Amino acid sequence: MDILQKLKIIEENHLAHFVFLPKKLGFKVTDIHGITTIYCKLPSSMFNIAYGAYGVPRTFKVSASVQQIKEIFARHPFAWWIPPSQHNPELTKTLLDNHFIIEAVEQAMLCDLSIVKIPPSKTDLQIKPVTNGLLLQDFINILKFYDSSVVHFYKLLNDDLLQLQEKFFVGYKEDKPITIGILFVSKNSAGIFTLLTKEELRGQGYGTDMMVFLMNIAKQADCQFVTLLASSDSGYRIYERLGFRPVGTFECFEYKGG
Repeated sequence: MDILQKLKIIEENHLAHFVFLPKKLGFKVTDIHGITTIYCKLPSSMFNIAYGAYGVPRTFKVSASVQQIKEIFARHPFAWWIPPSQHNPELTKTLLDNHFIIEAVEQAMLCDLSIVKIPPSKTDLQIKPVTNGLLLQDFINILKFYDSSVVHFYKLLNDDLLQLQEKFFVGYKEDKPITIGILFVSKNSAGIFTLLTKEELRGQGYGTDMMVFLMNIAKQADCQFVTLLASSDSGYRIYERLGFRPVGTFECFEYKGG
């Protein structure tokens, strides 16, 4: 498999994860000249998202494109994700000139489960799938410290929506929730998202065990590939040891609103 095929898998997983729940919940998901916009009407760049750079600047001037996208979000904050295959220096410059900041540059990684031996878990972490509102509240309680809007968004999910291909998991230590993860299952691949451990318990192997668990779930779902984005050097090293390999970088720009 060449790098373009690997990028295609990663980029499709990423976009599919972004749009899946907003579409199910009836939020506005549109395509503007090849740029996907997801507007959840929340003051949060976690849920208000633009994705891609197709059509910029081929269709019209870059500055006009940026302004059109900003108007969709009605002055709310949003994140603009540029996948590896669509990096566009002119768009990058225009975003920075229009009060966007570089929120993150994250390493896209892929693991071929057909050739990787998944290691055993090393901690006493007990991991449960989120199948009801009570377990969902444990998931929210971990994530809300990073963005309070998660309370409003995830409270909209009913039990039926928790049984679909966007799968939530919570890890417990002595019956207390300490780590979370999301696995988005596609046809032959799965994407890992929102892998978080309580700050005071990091570095003890709980996040790694959640990763191992999600990789096993993906394999049980007959997925050959697992994808993720590494946002830190420490995370990158852990993922590399688990068999993930770098493919390219995602750029994430943030507009604070106003």
